[in-house]
Amino acid sequence: MNRIGIIGFGSFGQFIHQFLTPYFDIKVYDTHLPKNVIETFDIKKYTLNEVTNVDVIILCVPVQFLEKTLLEIKGKIKKGTLVIDVSSVKMKPINLMLKHLPLDVDILGTHPLFGPQSGANGIKGLNMVICPVRLNNVKMRFITQFLQDELELNLLKRTGEVHDKQMAYVQALTHFIGRAINEMDIPDIEQKTPAYQFLLDIKKNLGKDSLDLFLTIERENPYSEEVIGSFMKELHKLKELI
Repeated sequence: MNRIGIIGFGSFGQFIHQFLTPYFDIKVYDTHLPKNVIETFDIKKYTLNEVTNVDVIILCVPVQFLEKTLLEIKGKIKKGTLVIDVSSVKMKPINLMLKHLPLDVDILGTHPLFGPQSGANGIKGLNMVICPVRLNNVKMRFITQFLQDELELNLLKRTGEVHDKQMAYVQALTHFIGRAINEMDIPDIEQKTPAYQFLLDIKKNLGKDSLDLFLTIERENPYSEEVIGSFMKELHKLKELI
């Protein structure tokens, strides 16, 4: 399993590229791959056929475009290939991969709980959720050992449902608040408290996330609406109290 194809080379695809290149032969595919990105990462433009002719395919596309991508690649993937998604939600991507990928293709759902901002100083010790769907023990052991021993990540094994229920609080609520703070453009001022610094830190960590990522987190998690609804209800109650 030394050949990896990354489909989707946006901010997260670019971010993980640096951690994988010391260990694997990486091929990258994106419909929009600017010259400056090619030069910065010293990569070559590959066709979809070339990027799917690998041992492992990592899907780094927003969930709203995942089904289209799966339909494009399902007839190109060779038997025994492991397909991994890195989406911020898990139930929908897992169901889509089960629906569209051939039975002789292996499937692993993952969610790295970090990104270019939170992992800017390294990813050692950070959390990563894995949702085994369809792969044998040998491949699962190889993936687990690589992520734990080489990248030194803390792995959390979950079902897609448990993941999404927890992330409705951990991510949907946090990103909702962070997006609002970022849009307000709250200032960094000398007269601040530790609590206010926490708000500034949230803005710093989440403010540069793409709109696609934000909408994926808020729209594609089936449990997000209830959590955000409860938060908005409490805000209205507090406003009335004031």
